[in-house]
Amino acid sequence: MKVVPYSTELKQEFIEMNKKWIEDMFKIEPLDIEELNNIESSIDKGGQIFYTLDDDNEVMACCMIAPRDDGDWKILKFAAKDEYKGRGAGKLCLQACIDYAKEKHVEKIIIVSNHKCEAAVHLYRKFGFVEIPVDRKQFPFDRASIAFEMILDN
Repeated sequence: MKVVPYSTELKQEFIEMNKKWIEDMFKIEPLDIEELNNIESSIDKGGQIFYTLDDDNEVMACCMIAPRDDGDWKILKFAAKDEYKGRGAGKLCLQACIDYAKEKHVEKIIIVSNHKCEAAVHLYRKFGFVEIPVDRKQFPFDRASIAFEMILDN
């Protein structure tokens, strides 16, 4: 396995993986469409998408980190293909996002999720993310039931 940064060739894979994950568990919301339609805008603002590839260069997982308008940085989208779940691909992508944030001297990363996403919630806690209150203004997704932050030492 290896982790690679965003490339336009992998853009559609990122979009499709995230749509599938959301549709499998919840429903696509207008903010999802907005985020997925504005990938380049997030990248232009300093964000990044990381992909974990297998030995045949097939995408296993992907994770996006980008600055928000309020100055915080957020994990925006995070997905793994079903056949690769439990193999560490998501963990590698999340670590790449954290490392990237540290390189950018980001002070804090936030993540919003749902309690149904038990594996993701467990992973966030394992990485040291701390649960914070879900503020509907800050996290407007209907599915948002849990939020986390990580304060980075820079």
